[in-house]
Amino acid sequence: MPSLQDSLLRWYAAKGRDLPWRKTRDPYAILVSEVMLQQTQVDRVVSKYEAWLARYPDWKRLAAASRADVLKVWSGLGYNNRALRLHALAKTLVEQHGSKLPETEEELRKLPGIGPYTAGAITVFSYNRPGLCIDVNIERIVKRAFFTRRQHLTKEQLATTFLRSFPKGRATDWGNALMDLGSVVCTPSTPNCAACPLSHGCRSRGERPEERSERERKRQSPFLGSNRWWRGRLLNVLAVEDGLSEAALYRKVEKQGRAGDGKKDGKLAFRSALAELKAEGVLHGTRKVSIKE
Repeated sequence: MPSLQDSLLRWYAAKGRDLPWRKTRDPYAILVSEVMLQQTQVDRVVSKYEAWLARYPDWKRLAAASRADVLKVWSGLGYNNRALRLHALAKTLVEQHGSKLPETEEELRKLPGIGPYTAGAITVFSYNRPGLCIDVNIERIVKRAFFTRRQHLTKEQLATTFLRSFPKGRATDWGNALMDLGSVVCTPSTPNCAACPLSHGCRSRGERPEERSERERKRQSPFLGSNRWWRGRLLNVLAVEDGLSEAALYRKVEKQGRAGDGKKDGKLAFRSALAELKAEGVLHGTRKVSIKE
């Protein structure tokens, strides 16, 4: 293990990606980056991350903002509920926790909107301690480097092995290094073993890549005209011009791109997305639609 740790950390020092959230240990900034990176490519996140922190540098500023303003700053990243969950968490922390995140994974997981992976990521990237931030890249590397394809791992075995792999005092660098390695070298279908710093001790070197996991196989369904397209456009319009009638809202959303083969299909999708957002408590109103505070 020490040899593998040393090799990967030296590789990361030379080839690691230069990303803005790697220049801070602020738990708030780390959590913002983790939420933005969920289902969103890194290059799309960088500029939004910097704009968000410029507008909302801490939990207090975020909690004091309106939902409409939060969605406006978030606009362009998609999956707008992520912004609303961050906003709700900010209010909870300001009102109940002195505007501070807890420092243990167990306590972090008790907060609304923070699951096991996010709690582990905050532990690793903010507090520099081993944590269970196992994404698809890290899962793949741990399975390949420490086990053979013939071994069928349980989640507990995977978690235990990952936690034991952390070098003392270098949890943040280790987590970043593994993620970068999985992104550019130890890829799902075509791992570049010749360029891998772990190849000298990898248990799977030379084996045919395993079948991609279900998480890696999933392909995004066509976006234009999808339910997610309508939800995102609805919120984008209302973040700029709140309090529109349903008819006016539909016309403004439809102008942003053809969303269906016919007007009837488009209206059905619009009404479905609108009903969902109202049921979730994001929007309200009958004659006029507004973002609910």
